[in-house]
Amino acid sequence: MKKNVSTHRVVTFLTRAELEFLDKLEKDMMFSTGRHLSRSQILQDMAELLSRTRMNAVGIKNDDELKKKIQEAISKMNQQDKEKTPQEKSEA
Repeated sequence: MKKNVSTHRVVTFLTRAELEFLDKLEKDMMFSTGRHLSRSQILQDMAELLSRTRMNAVGIKNDDELKKKIQEAISKMNQQDKEKTPQEKSEA
């Protein structure tokens, strides 16, 4: 999960529920596989996955619109994955 790229520090504020969600993911992985995945790595992976959707933020005016656009981009990516042939899936 380590990447050979230049990284930048980002400070963010999360609600208690958001932090608990990240902690749950971290603990689920630790207890089920014995491997550790930090909150930071989870957020990095989420950003990387979202970047693969190639969505843009043109015309977004608020947080709710951004969430809707993200949800649409992820749904579209999932639909494209479902439409791939078994051979395309194994090459990915």
